[in-house]
Amino acid sequence: MSEKENIVLPSEEKRWQQYYADGYEGMLAEEIPQQTLWKYLERGILNDQCHHDALVYFGRRISRQTLEEQVYLWGRVIRGMGLKEGDELLLFGPTLPEFIYIMLAADMTGVTANMPNLMVTPQALDTMIGKSRVAFVFDGLEKTIRATLEREQFEHVVVVSTTRSMGYPLKLIASPLNSLRNWSQRHRAKYMTADAAIRRFGSYEGPLEAAPVKGKAAYIFCSSGTSNKGVANQIGMSDEAMIAMFRNALAFNLKGNPFRDGTTSYCQLPPFVCTGFFALVLAPLFRGMTVYLDPRPDVVHFTKNILAFRPHVALATGASWVYLAEHVDQLTKRGKKPDLSNFRFPVMGGEGCTPQALRHINTVMERCGSQVAVTSGYGLSETFSVCTVDYEPAGFEKDYSRHAVCVGYPFPGTTVGIFDENGHELGYNQRGEIWVKTESLTNGYIGNPELTQARLRDGWLRTEDFGQLDKNGKLFIYGRMAQYIEAPGGEKVYLFDIANRLRDDPAVKEAIACQLQTPDSPLVAHVVLEDGIKETENEVLQRLDSRMAKFLPSGLRIDGYRVEHGHLRINIVGKIDRHYYNHLLTGYTKIE
Repeated sequence: MSEKENIVLPSEEKRWQQYYADGYEGMLAEEIPQQTLWKYLERGILNDQCHHDALVYFGRRISRQTLEEQVYLWGRVIRGMGLKEGDELLLFGPTLPEFIYIMLAADMTGVTANMPNLMVTPQALDTMIGKSRVAFVFDGLEKTIRATLEREQFEHVVVVSTTRSMGYPLKLIASPLNSLRNWSQRHRAKYMTADAAIRRFGSYEGPLEAAPVKGKAAYIFCSSGTSNKGVANQIGMSDEAMIAMFRNALAFNLKGNPFRDGTTSYCQLPPFVCTGFFALVLAPLFRGMTVYLDPRPDVVHFTKNILAFRPHVALATGASWVYLAEHVDQLTKRGKKPDLSNFRFPVMGGEGCTPQALRHINTVMERCGSQVAVTSGYGLSETFSVCTVDYEPAGFEKDYSRHAVCVGYPFPGTTVGIFDENGHELGYNQRGEIWVKTESLTNGYIGNPELTQARLRDGWLRTEDFGQLDKNGKLFIYGRMAQYIEAPGGEKVYLFDIANRLRDDPAVKEAIACQLQTPDSPLVAHVVLEDGIKETENEVLQRLDSRMAKFLPSGLRIDGYRVEHGHLRINIVGKIDRHYYNHLLTGYTKIE
């Protein structure tokens, strides 16, 4: 028998099931109901019997009854506009109450809501609008995509104010000048405010709710831009796949009950980030929780609102949690005592941090009264949300020993495997591509059958992420497989491995490696140095270059180093802004 035949395959053995609560098997065996997502979600909203508010938006509390009424109101508007089952609408904006209403109303009426990445260029957006005849766009974003909206295929464009659901007097203070005032006469029949759309179309009295259509894309989500070498892909998600994620989440919730009625969650992530949108908005609404919304997805407002709202559930990238921990440290030094005892399920997802940074975050969490450590998780737009979680209801015992942060065990209903370049599954503690199998999987990529065929195989999703499973079935992620540079001898060297080697130096707090988008494609490194080091920057860079010369293959070297101060730059969803660094051509120190 060959050595390969002796390998225990993690996807068959599933050691991670040791982390599940009793009763999970029965829940996963339940048949997925043939309903629209809205009909399924409405059941959870009604089960609460309006005991707890659905949303809080800049101090205004929105009841579950109001949420339900608004969904049906916007459903009438959608139908009144002439949209029917199988049609599409464009929905472009941050997470606001109106976005949630319109999104759910579209599903109720059988209309597919197309929700592009807010970071795409106007040119890229033109390729994503599909068959949409109606667009809902939020003020502040309309100007950036006006050329797209003026295309003849759009019959109606509804511009929704970000202040519409704010309470008085904040609404009067924060409301921007009406961007409709300066529009030319020729647009008046096409463009309208939300209230004008309701007056014009909200009196529709015909059939409203649609029957589910198996396999139909109920929503078109968009990747956050890390897939396919930086190109945001559109993903069709069916009602049954999304409901499967709810079923998986209910099985997960048997352990510690982190999603509990009467508790709260906090969401500032834009809705196209469906991994967070499910965990912070849809699942909490279903479970009788109250969701605090803020459309400003930056680390400063994340920190401010975590301390002010004190939510039980929150999800953010590693950069956001690092900023929170550093701010809490500053408050502590000034004699204040921040209280983080509210947390039941604090989650780091989208992009992690270094194991050293996570150790510090959890030290701060425990010092400030939290009974639970930050849960590192891994989710994909292609699976609608969660793939793995490192969740324990209490305690702070974590593995910080590797270069990669542990993102935990597979979510109930999810199977994970590590595969080599030839599609053969590897054993425990072997690095390779992460493949995922679950009933919440997308049917495919919109308008890209080649990518669908390449990434979806026999029920598996090839994630193009590089990782390994430890002996207990917990997953460690290192980075994107597309992020590599080829040495002169043909050897692949992954950029995340270069960054990890740089971080091994005690003077380096954070680092990334990039291949600049120029004709000669030089390899460069960006480093953030620890505070209080006694060496000069040049001395540190000299030592780093000497170490990297021993690590890198012959003929490959780092062409320039750039010292960043404070933190690495992040983008709108809290991830390291690799697009920025890949095109940053100045400020490098070349070590001779």
